[in-house]
Amino acid sequence: MNRAAAGAERLAVLLVGLALLALGAAAAAWELDWIPDAVDRLDVSALLGRTDESWWPWAVGLLGLLLLVLGLLWLRAHAHRRSLGRLTLPGTGRRGALEADSGALVDAASEALDETPGVTARGGRIWRDQREVVVELRAALDPGADLDEVAEAADRAASVLGAGLGPQAPARCRVLLVRGRRRARRTRVR
Repeated sequence: MNRAAAGAERLAVLLVGLALLALGAAAAAWELDWIPDAVDRLDVSALLGRTDESWWPWAVGLLGLLLLVLGLLWLRAHAHRRSLGRLTLPGTGRRGALEADSGALVDAASEALDETPGVTARGGRIWRDQREVVVELRAALDPGADLDEVAEAADRAASVLGAGLGPQAPARCRVLLVRGRRRARRTRVR
């Protein structure tokens, strides 16, 4: 999803949220009788007159189907982040392709974490988020591990990733440190 689509989605969510908030406030005001004679003020006769026409059920059905399809497309776009198997590196020309195997890159960066006492690398993944490559490494952290050494290991892992991706590649590295099966601390390294 590009930035324009993400911005449009955020705007749509904001507008729907504000509309639902306004409807909720109006319903509460109606229930508390803060709007006297609200039923008499509303004129929905034009809408109610259309419900008797033969095309009305079809129009409502099509609108419901359209909303269902839009909702399913939205869910599909947000359901998962696809991991990349191979990365095209910056500097690739028209005739050739400079690629890196993402598994080998994750393994090389994980070794920098694995060499640190009290840290056990548990793999990772690489995916594309908008125009940026995101690398996520997971490592188990022992309770007695020295956090300064862990931070240095995360920096070394980020250096390995930077060398593998190239200096021009827009990349973000996240090292997730977990204790057992629970997430204990999240460290971001750029």
